[in-house]
Amino acid sequence: MTRGTSRGRLRAGAALLALAALAVGCDDETGDAALPERITASPASTAPPAAPAPPGGGAPEAPGTPGARPAGCPASGVRVEAGTTEAAMGLRALGLVLHNCGAEPFRVSGYPVVAVLGERGEALDVTVREGSDVDSTARPSTFLLAPERRARASAVWRNTVTRTDVVATNGTHLRVTPGAGAAAQTVAPADGGPLDLGNTGTLEVTPWKPYDTP
Repeated sequence: MTRGTSRGRLRAGAALLALAALAVGCDDETGDAALPERITASPASTAPPAAPAPPGGGAPEAPGTPGARPAGCPASGVRVEAGTTEAAMGLRALGLVLHNCGAEPFRVSGYPVVAVLGERGEALDVTVREGSDVDSTARPSTFLLAPERRARASAVWRNTVTRTDVVATNGTHLRVTPGAGAAAQTVAPADGGPLDLGNTGTLEVTPWKPYDTP
């Protein structure tokens, strides 16, 4: 491969990552297909009556404050979403967004833990590497993600077929563990995929970073 071709792939890869982030930013409703449907809050008229005044007078105790975590938000308080797959020069990039839908800050550190799943939900034999040469300047960091704020990362792969004796890998979903204390969530590309890894058997992930970071 010539130096010009290599530089062209790096530029294309960087452009793919930017497009992947934009694609997810335009659609906040994508995400784990297994998440429960949102539940409409009960009208105010159904709220329980105020507690009676305690014996001897004085103000009644305030009722317990309902949890601020909305329906459909995982117990960890963070939700993973996926955008559409961007492609150029044999490269693929899928943007991943971590949305803090809870009431407390969430500690984000390093990389998402990712596995590629097949159509039956089985884990495929894929090597996942932390870091990517298409975004070699990205460095893992640790930060607190405030409620209603987002972080982003990307899954990057190459649709390359170089061997006829190795079956090409076509995944349908990613299983993403966003960080310590958070359960894995299953997401699919918003455009339906596929995760066409050819016979490279490799997926790369970039580190989490605040969504508005260049």
